[in-house]
Amino acid sequence: MEYRNIILIGMPSSGKSTIGKPLSKALEMHFIDTDGLIFDREKRQLKDIVNEDGLEKFLEIQENVILEISADNHVISTGGSVIYNKKAMEHLKKDGFVVFLDVKLDEINNRLEGGRRFARNKNQSFEDLYKERLPLYLKYADSKIDCTNKNVDSIIKEIITQYIPHRKSKSE
Repeated sequence: MEYRNIILIGMPSSGKSTIGKPLSKALEMHFIDTDGLIFDREKRQLKDIVNEDGLEKFLEIQENVILEISADNHVISTGGSVIYNKKAMEHLKKDGFVVFLDVKLDEINNRLEGGRRFARNKNQSFEDLYKERLPLYLKYADSKIDCTNKNVDSIIKEIITQYIPHRKSKSE
C-alpha cells in the first residue's frame, strides 16, 4: 500500500511532536499536531477540557477534529488517546503510514512533567493506562519503533527507512 502521510501514535511524552517536526522537515512534508488543532478550536488547554467536560466529551472533540483533517504530504502527531476512536484511526490510516513510537513505561515516567493531565479516567493509574493502550497502539500501527535509549536523529532515520518504500509520490 502507498501512503501520503505519516501518523505518529504513542503514549504521552513518547516524543510524537519532538520527532514529528524534524521528521516533517527531513521529508519536506508539512506538520500537524492534533492536540494543537483541538486547542485552537476549543481555546482551552486539553487538560481543562478533560477536567471540566469529562473524558468522553474530550474524545468526541478529538474525533471531530481528526475527521476534519484532509491532509496530503503531512506528518501528523496525534494525542495519546486517539487510539480509543475507531473512526478517527480509520480516517488517519486511509492515507497514513501509522508509526507507533514505543517507549517503555519507566522511561515515560522519567520524561513526565509534574501535574500533567492525560485523557484517562480519574481512578486509573498511569501504569493502568499504559497497559490498556499498548494493544491498541499495536493494533493500528503499520510500524513500531522502539525508542528506548535512542536519540531523535536515529528515530527519524528509522521512520524514514520504513516509510519511503510505501510513500506515494506527490504527483499521484
